[in-house]
Amino acid sequence: MTDSRTVASTQPGAENRSESVDADSGWYLYGIIRQIDQGEARALLGSSTQREGGEPGYAIDDDKSVQILKWADLAAIVRRVSLDDFAPEPLEARLRDPAWLEAMVRSHNEVIASIHEEQAILPSKFGCVYQSAEDVTAALEQAHDALTAQLARVDQCDEWAVHLYADRPAVQKRLEAEHPSVQRLQQEVSAAPPGRAFFLRRKLTDELDSVTRQATSDAAEALSEELRRWAVAEERSSVARVAPDSSGEVEILRAAFLVHRESQDAFLENVWTWNERQEGLRCTHSGPWPPYSFAVLADKES
Repeated sequence: MTDSRTVASTQPGAENRSESVDADSGWYLYGIIRQIDQGEARALLGSSTQREGGEPGYAIDDDKSVQILKWADLAAIVRRVSLDDFAPEPLEARLRDPAWLEAMVRSHNEVIASIHEEQAILPSKFGCVYQSAEDVTAALEQAHDALTAQLARVDQCDEWAVHLYADRPAVQKRLEAEHPSVQRLQQEVSAAPPGRAFFLRRKLTDELDSVTRQATSDAAEALSEELRRWAVAEERSSVARVAPDSSGEVEILRAAFLVHRESQDAFLENVWTWNERQEGLRCTHSGPWPPYSFAVLADKES
């Protein structure tokens, strides 16, 4: 069987060919796509390298241009890097350099975003480096079926981040006027003698706190359920369990939704109208992004 492990260079006039790699060179992984031919590679990756070189600190020389490593019907978006630069000790030192880190993360995301505009990509996490081309293509071979299925799922889809915040004082005020158990306790406090009223007020405080937590939890679940109607998939993240900020707001939902572009308008309309319907709740969103939360790659760092 012919070995399909090859490198497609983005340099003008280059042919699809195997690359000899120095022993101290590795391959930085941006993500996985379906295999494309050399002409498509030039068109797709040429814009990536040009965009990446558009700002100081992003330039990639001809030796380290973004390239493709192919295996079967899959391809890895990669570029050559020095393994020494990504060894644990020097990498740890560089990660403490805000300017270097910002430039590298922006570079990483811009390459992925430029490809995402044109076709489906499974983004890799930042800083994933393989020691050799064979290691990259072996990973593609090992996870071929799972990667193919994921590419089919994210095709023509974007990721949207959604956050839901609750203004606890506003929610509590509404519950004081509406919730049956809270109203009942308020009536008991009003009718009780001073000694019993003291204990009932403590009970009322606990009950109001409990129903507020339940109300905000129910609101988060309701929003999640509604948005899932227009999404291919959802990934939830833990929210910070901290005291409310000065505005009294707490985050009660942090989620990423994979949304097909045909459903984008309906999805966003539900996000926008949520703020109009829910007193004391505020929903924010950002996107569209490449499907960072929906790519499960067998990443291997050097």
